[in-house]
Amino acid sequence: MFVCSPNNPTGTVEPRETVERLLAVASEIGALLVVDEAYGEFARWSALDLVDDDRPLVVVRTYSKVWSLAAVRLGFAVAPPWVITELEKVLLPYTLSVPTQLAGIAALDFRREMEERVASLVEERGRLFAALAEMPGIAPVPSGANFVLVSVDGDAHLLWERLLEQGVLVRDFSSWPRVEGCLRVTVGTAAENDAFLAALGAVLPEVVS
Repeated sequence: MFVCSPNNPTGTVEPRETVERLLAVASEIGALLVVDEAYGEFARWSALDLVDDDRPLVVVRTYSKVWSLAAVRLGFAVAPPWVITELEKVLLPYTLSVPTQLAGIAALDFRREMEERVASLVEERGRLFAALAEMPGIAPVPSGANFVLVSVDGDAHLLWERLLEQGVLVRDFSSWPRVEGCLRVTVGTAAENDAFLAALGAVLPEVVS
């Protein structure tokens, strides 16, 4: 069983109770529960707390998001020893280049800076969410990631185009199944978020109903 928490593109964080129930079911039927926490550092809780030698639980994370190292294609799994043993049986040789390994190790020397940046983004996420919630025709989804999904009461794709004309680029999910009419906004610095909100306020009246 695979669970993505925080989810992409919604930013939804699964409650601890939900993951615990899934883990109980996995244990009963002999399955493995894998929790994808690519954005886990931005969430209010982590399934890492539940990893134990006697539980069929694997938590996977990546350097792509919080470390801004998408180009090195580096990730890792936290799991019971017996799971790691099985993974090593099918692991191909030379899966990571030397530069990738060195980049991953070097990044750990900047953990304090990373945590400070995460705290700043989480704070800005709250401010961005509150501002969006006050705007007519916009409904932000509570997020545990470094982005906020917003539902647009109007033509979301047109809003995306108008924002682009203002020099602001967001992700257009308006035609995606189950998130129709939605845009995804990455949380940036305070100045970047202010620029986005200003541009949104300027073009919103011509788009929303």
